[in-house]
Amino acid sequence: MSTEVDVAIVGGGPSGSAAAHYLASRGHSVLVLEKKTFPREKTCGDGLTPRAVKVLEEMGLGEELATWERVRGLRVHAAGKTLELAFPELEQWCNYGLVKPRKDLDKIVLDNAEAAGAKVLYATQVKEAIFEDGMCRGIRARRDGQLEEVRSKWVVSAEGSATTFTRTLGRERRASYPMGLAVRQYFRSPMEHSGWFEAYLEVRSGPDSLPGYGWVFPVGDGTVNAGVGLLSTFGGWRDINLHDLQRNFISQLPEEWEVNFETVCSKARAGRLFMGQSVWPPHGPGFVLVGDAAGMINPCNGEGIAYGYETGRMAARHIDEALGNGSSPSLSSYTEEMTETYGPYYRLGRKFVKLIGHPELMERLVSMGMSSKRVMGFALTLLANLEDENARGSQQRGLKALKKLAELKP
Repeated sequence: MSTEVDVAIVGGGPSGSAAAHYLASRGHSVLVLEKKTFPREKTCGDGLTPRAVKVLEEMGLGEELATWERVRGLRVHAAGKTLELAFPELEQWCNYGLVKPRKDLDKIVLDNAEAAGAKVLYATQVKEAIFEDGMCRGIRARRDGQLEEVRSKWVVSAEGSATTFTRTLGRERRASYPMGLAVRQYFRSPMEHSGWFEAYLEVRSGPDSLPGYGWVFPVGDGTVNAGVGLLSTFGGWRDINLHDLQRNFISQLPEEWEVNFETVCSKARAGRLFMGQSVWPPHGPGFVLVGDAAGMINPCNGEGIAYGYETGRMAARHIDEALGNGSSPSLSSYTEEMTETYGPYYRLGRKFVKLIGHPELMERLVSMGMSSKRVMGFALTLLANLEDENARGSQQRGLKALKKLAELKP
């Protein structure tokens, strides 16, 4: 069986659904091939920063968002102190975040793409790309035990942290770039409406402070999402057992939160996070990479959803233009925009996570930061990448200056 479409999208997560919505809304024939059936679980903290909220609103989901759990910012716990850091008031970004479990979020956004005209095939395992005369002309996939061929003018790799299909496109993750590791579970808790992203900056393995953080995010349905994220920027990361780290983190939470292994209501899920633009270049003859498939997770805070939505729509815009004017089958313009939009910040992020990979330095920075709400407020703006072109405050000037410094060679 063979199918012909304008665009074949591998993966129905944030980046794939965002690309599908944009292209289908502009009248192109779009086929999304998703290996799972929805709803399905993901290793994720379920937190949506102002960046993610903005793109969801652009996709016409504003009315839906109004029903989700809202948070005003980050409540940070470290060095025996707690600081409440509200998201800044900016023109470009809203001043709140949201929480929505991925099993629900991804289905809502992909359904939105279907409503715009995209076709979705679930339980479909994409096996390889089809190359002819050096051009990607489609994909081969297995569904219901049958091998199917999809011919397309463009292929979008949105397969997330899986790498099987991306390798058939000739792209590999840069092993020297930082990678994240995360584990999470759901717990019944009276903290379900705390109004904050709760972050714990002191994650330890024995006496050592590790580069990472623990979180407790209110879901709003009687449960919280609690977990630990870790960076691969210190020497012993391969020896860390994430499940042991999770048990240790949960055991140290305040008793009144009732987040413990008597109130747990899900299995632990762990996964890898490809960070810092670690798969490059994100385009080739007839294809593009978006979201996690391009290693686009923010190395500073582990956020991937917003960048999945953003890069999915960015790639779709370039494909839409190419389909409209018959431009080059190699979308170098997409990679150029990715470089301009994210390059300086991700270079800064890669340097930052390398710095905090030293346990002693990590501990010292946390201790110094927690002594000043102003410093930690700037850290929130920096780590959440909330630069506003129209803002002129000290936080915005500091963020712009740090990005310029990141361009300098050591």
